[in-house]
Formats: sequence, structure tokens, C-alpha cells
Amino acid sequence: MSLFKMYKKVWFSIQVIILVTQLYIVKVSSDIGPDTVIYQLFTRKNVNEAYILQLNNFSLLEQSNYNKSLPTKIFAHGWGGFPDQGYSSKDEYLLQEDCNFISVDWSVLAEGDHVTVSLINVPIAGAATGAFVDFLIGQGTPLSAFHLIGFSMGAHVVGNAGAAVASGILPRITGLDPASDDFPLDSIDNRLDTTDAFFVDIIHTYVAFVNMTGHADFYPNGGLIQAGCPVPDLECCNHCRVVDLYAESINSPLGFNAFQCDSWENYQNGDCQENVNTLMGEPVSINVRGSFFLATNRESPFAQG
Repeated sequence: MSLFKMYKKVWFSIQVIILVTQLYIVKVSSDIGPDTVIYQLFTRKNVNEAYILQLNNFSLLEQSNYNKSLPTKIFAHGWGGFPDQGYSSKDEYLLQEDCNFISVDWSVLAEGDHVTVSLINVPIAGAATGAFVDFLIGQGTPLSAFHLIGFSMGAHVVGNAGAAVASGILPRITGLDPASDDFPLDSIDNRLDTTDAFFVDIIHTYVAFVNMTGHADFYPNGGLIQAGCPVPDLECCNHCRVVDLYAESINSPLGFNAFQCDSWENYQNGDCQENVNTLMGEPVSINVRGSFFLATNRESPFAQG
């Protein structure tokens, strides 16, 4: 066999593999579409037992404890995760104030290989969640009531949701260590970015983008290795720490005071103590802009004030 024929045969085989893969992705995506995304509602009347809500299901909404006059927090879990990733924040929010806390269950779409979930399923879950926000607005909830929060790949779900909301621009989206693989900085179509809400704040604890991705980006302990986490980290200590930090920030008496700075090294050297400062997490000032650094304790409570 000539080299040309061999090359042609290999090229044809590769094209067949690509075609089969594309057909498989389309089939899988059609089998697990937006209808698989459901929403767990918690309020002070049902702190531990969720009401299940669905897009455009008026009956379920009317039978629930949802109150259109209250602030509404919407939390999206990460790749391969489940709604309970948001429960620590749920408990703290309901302790702090009377509100609607909704944990997005996109676990069916979140299951699978990283590339397929990132490129195909995250936009599906995000569009569904954006439509769900519009549904709630249609039932009388003001746009100003919403704050969306997402962990890891869930940060891009709520980013896509913000972009999909037709009723206006959301007030705030918080990204908790947004996933970076398959979400390149130069492509804002399927990742969380500053166009998705009036204020986007990001907390980096492990999967830090090289550049800022929000209006205000926070880097506790430098944003890559967290105090008290083992090396090597085999149990999601660094990445998952962000969920604990955010939940603690909601009611912390000390708070996570962070200083605007251009590097962790300069922060450690004390070069930024006279700069603009703000609290990281729930009580952040929505007027700040830039990169902020802070140190935390090795174990809970993590805040140092």
C-alpha cells in the first residue's frame, strides 16, 4: 500500500470516528434535555424538606411556600454533583433572613465526560435556569430580588442563565471557583463573565483563571492552595473549600476582609494594607472592582476579619 493510500485510509477512519462521536453527543443531549432540570425550594417554613418546582409549572409553584416578595437565592452545583452542594449556604441564608433559597438540580445533565457536559449540557442547564427566572418574574417576583450563585461548573450554569434571562440584567451572580477546563477566557459564550449580571464576584480557591473573570475577583490564600489542605489534594479540599468559605461569609461575625492587590506575594509582603478593602462573599460591596487577596485560617471558622 502506498503512503498516500495509507494516509487516505487513516483520514477516512478519523472522519468516521468524529461523525459517530457527534451523532452520539446529539443523541445523548436530546435524551437528557432541559426538562431534566428541576428546582428545590427551601424557605423558613420548609428548611430541610424541599418543594420541587419545575419550569412553567404553575400548580407546583402555587402549592409551595415560594414568596414573590422575598429575596431569591439560586444555587447551582458542579460537574458530577448534586443539589446538596448548596445546602450549607441554604442553612446560613435562612438563618440570616427570610428568603427563597432554590438549589438547581441539573445532576442528570452534569453527569458524563467533562467536554460534553461543558460544551453541550452547561448551556442547556443555563438556558433552562434563565427561563425559570423569567417564569418567576412572570409570577410577580421583581428582577431585583435575584442573586445567582454557582460552584465550579455550576458557576457557568448561572452565567449562562444570566445571559439567557429575557426580563433584564440580573443584579448579581457569584462564581465559586469556576471551572476553567473547556471554558477558555477568549470565549464568553458559555462561561460566566461580566456581561451576565450588573455585578459578578468570583472566589478562586484552586481552579484560578490566569486573568480576572469578574468585576471583583477574590483570591484567599493566593487562590491555588488553601490553608490546611493536604498535598497532594485527593479529596477536593482546595476546590471545595470555596463552598465552606462562602457559606461562612453569610453570617460570620468577623468576615473575610480582603485588600485590592496585584499579587499574593505583594499581599504577603504587606504592600497592600492601605489599598481599597472589602468583605469577600455574601456581604461584598458591589461597587468594588479589581483583584482582592486575603488569608484564612486552616480550619473552620476560616475568617480572620
